[in-house]
Amino acid sequence: MLNLMPIRLQDYNLFQRYLSINKFLNSEYNFTTLFAWKEAYKMSYALVEDCLCVNAYDKEGEYFYFPLGEKKNIERALRVLIAYTNEKGIPFILMSLSEKMLDYLHEFDLTKHFTMEPRPEFFDYMYRREQLTGLRGKKLEGKRNHYNYFVKNYSYEFADLTESNAGACRDKLRDIIMSRSEDPEKELSATLTALEYRDSLNLVCKCLYADDNIAGIIMGENHHGTALIQIAKSDIVYRGASVALFKFFLENNLTECEHVNFMEDMGLPGLRKAKLSYNPDHFIEKSVLIMCNDLNI
Repeated sequence: MLNLMPIRLQDYNLFQRYLSINKFLNSEYNFTTLFAWKEAYKMSYALVEDCLCVNAYDKEGEYFYFPLGEKKNIERALRVLIAYTNEKGIPFILMSLSEKMLDYLHEFDLTKHFTMEPRPEFFDYMYRREQLTGLRGKKLEGKRNHYNYFVKNYSYEFADLTESNAGACRDKLRDIIMSRSEDPEKELSATLTALEYRDSLNLVCKCLYADDNIAGIIMGENHHGTALIQIAKSDIVYRGASVALFKFFLENNLTECEHVNFMEDMGLPGLRKAKLSYNPDHFIEKSVLIMCNDLNI
């Protein structure tokens, strides 16, 4: 059996060491994402054949993420994970595999043992920074109009998220999530975890004020050269707040990143419509793989 261990804050450096080997751009293959959502998906990890392997559960059952480590070790790690699921009598499932991970499996000649199911609800939305800061072109005309309305009609300030306003930001996040989320308990838990441990997770955190009230909160980080937006919530009372939140944040933060990752839409029509409205440059496509025949372990 695997020695599965809980994901703890003190594991940050260990995860970063393995994450930096492969530099997978998927939003799931990121310590903040894993740490924040660990309770919601009962996540744990094991070190297997000098690879870091994340285990999790959802409505489909138990699954693994793709092993993190040197390519020469990944095939051996996969075989250990398959033996683990065989021993438990459950299917071996790999979740959120990108094209780069599928290329690894092709090299190992393992793809023939799996059925592959593309999962558009898990695709990460990728944008060019200049799209979100410049808001140029006909496709972003509506966003430009919302932004112009915001800056003309509200007294606004874009400020650091600090200990002095963290409590108010926490309250605003709770209000927004509890009123608008499809799964408020899980999302609130993950969001407040990221907020509480923001400094240890090296997150860049800002808040937007409109007429002296918090109108938006955003948290992001440099994820292998892309700006990964972990949290972005705005109050719909203030027209244009969401556009202003992204524009102000990306104009002066994580400026070394050419592309911005808004993560997935989770199959929610409203969230999909909102993310498409920013005219994504491309997607990080992902698939779920389920083992369909025996592999000689």
